[in-house]
Parts: sequence; C-alpha cells; structure tokens
Amino acid sequence: MGKIAAILAAVLICTAAAAGAPTLRFGKSGEFKVIQLTDLHLVGERPDQAEKTFARIRYIVEAERPDMIAVTGDVVTGAKYSREMLRSVLDTLDSFRIPFCIVFGNHDQEMGMTKEEMSEMITSCKYSLNSLGADGKLADIRIPVRCSKGRDDAMEFYFLDSHTSIQADSPYAGKPIRYEWFDFDQVCWIRSQFAQSASEHGRVLPSAAFFHIPLPEFIEAWENTTAQHFTHNNVKGVRGEYGGHSRINSGMFAAMLEGGSTMGVFCGHDHDSDFIVEHMGIALAYGRFSGDDTVYHHLMHGTRVIVFKEGERSFRTWIHEDDGQISYSAEYSDGILR
Repeated sequence: MGKIAAILAAVLICTAAAAGAPTLRFGKSGEFKVIQLTDLHLVGERPDQAEKTFARIRYIVEAERPDMIAVTGDVVTGAKYSREMLRSVLDTLDSFRIPFCIVFGNHDQEMGMTKEEMSEMITSCKYSLNSLGADGKLADIRIPVRCSKGRDDAMEFYFLDSHTSIQADSPYAGKPIRYEWFDFDQVCWIRSQFAQSASEHGRVLPSAAFFHIPLPEFIEAWENTTAQHFTHNNVKGVRGEYGGHSRINSGMFAAMLEGGSTMGVFCGHDHDSDFIVEHMGIALAYGRFSGDDTVYHHLMHGTRVIVFKEGERSFRTWIHEDDGQISYSAEYSDGILR
C-alpha cells in the first residue's frame, strides 16, 4: 500500500497558511500554463488505486511544469477514511509549491464530512488560492493573473460552485432535472464581477472559468457543430455520454457572453467526454478523467493542459495522457477554435 496506508493511519496537519494567497503571474515567455485535474474519485478503502492517482498527478506536474493546478471536483468519493484521503490530496498538492484552486463536485458531499470542514482544510493550505465565504464554504472566486512585468493584471480566472445532484428532500425531487444549477445570486455575482473588473482595469480583461458540472450549452454546442450558421464551430475530442448537465438553464452562459470577458469554460463530471467546442465565441471544454478505476470511464486517464497568452484573447490546449501521448490539440483565438 506504500505511503497511502500510512497516511490513512492518521490525520496529518496541513502546512500553515501563508499570510495571503499566492500571486499568479505570466512567465517571461508571456505564457501561463494550467493543468486541470478532474474527477479523481479517490476512495479511502482502495489505497492502491489512490497511489496510482497520486503517481499520475506527480507525473503530469513534472512533465508539464504548470503555473497553476485547477481541480474541478469529485475529489474524494465515499465516507470511510475520507478525511485522511482529502488530507493526502492536499499535502500532495502543497508539496509541489504550485498555486492550486479546488471546486466541489456533486459527489464531494458524500464523503462523510461537511462542506465547511472540507473548505477549512482546503483554505488552510499554503498554496491554496481558495477562500471561505460567509457561510464557511468555499467561495466563488475571481483570481487575477498579473503581467509578466509590473503589477498590472493581464487576465482573470473564475472558480465557481456548480452544486450537486437533486436531493430527496429538495422541492424539485422527482422532477426530470437531475442536477442543481447556478442560482440567481451566482449569476448576479459574476455579472457584478465582470463590471467591477472592467471598472478597475479600464478595459475588459480576458478570463476563463472552472467548475464541475457542465452548462447546458456544452451539448447545444456539440449538436450544432455541423450547422451552417456555426461555420467556425470546430470540435476536438470525444463525446462518450449524453451529458450530465442540469436541465435548468439559469443564464450563466448568457452572463459570460454579455460580459465579453470569458474565453473558455472548463468542466469535468462526464468521465467519458473530453471534447472542446466553440459556442458563440466561447470555448466550452471538458477535462480528461484524471482518477483511477474506482468509477466508470472508457477514456485513458489523463489531464487537460491549457496555456494562456499574455496580452491576447487566446490559448492553446491539449490532453496529456498517461502514456505520454498528446491528444486533441486545439487553439483558441478571439472567439475562433482551430
């Protein structure tokens, strides 16, 4: 079982939190690289498979040398040893000395801990970019990335909570909705953040958003790839399942479209999909399933890599698979995906 068995024997203490969150900055090359880990689905009772997942994380970090790690939900599955397993994930991420940000998925609430407890553990880590909301849970957050020189901001990231499955005690239980949706306050919040950012910087900064459950527009975009009026709607990657989005569209995509800031949206949740497609000038992308064989998947384990370009509304992205193969490379520039 290696080090995982030892970790499961006791809860370790997280590295003391820094005075403030780490500052993100474009490198001298004018690029900023993000790796997206999604759907790790670590199970405390299966330490051997957890060790393979941690080896996968170490491999991709060493191979890609990212400037930030984005973890888009469903980190730990199952209640037994959940605290120890989450501690192990956080200690592993902190050990890289690379800023990271985590959003919850629909299964994270099933791990035997409250979201408040999980959030406290996450925000206490030295390299975590997360912050606590007034409710004690991970807050929706806007994170600036500074220019390679000076203190000006060049772009921004948004990390949002896309919530969970419809629960038995929900007033919507029994309706064909399946998953919750971004609520009114969140849509208002991101609109206000776009406006505030434009006011602060005197211009609209390019941005990208990360969350777990995809928007309904993911499937609309896929199904429109051959439509005549979507002439630039190239698609790269696989759609291996219908799509686990909410059946309620609360207007988050419209807010991003009207804000004029968002270049790309990056989600997880659907283990058999990893495509990227352009929709109305915004790239919609799944990450690649990064966990092990604790849940269903038919794609090779891997990680989405995104490289943003300073001073441009552009990025490059690809899937880095476990065997080192690079798949589905794509380039986004000013609303067009190639």
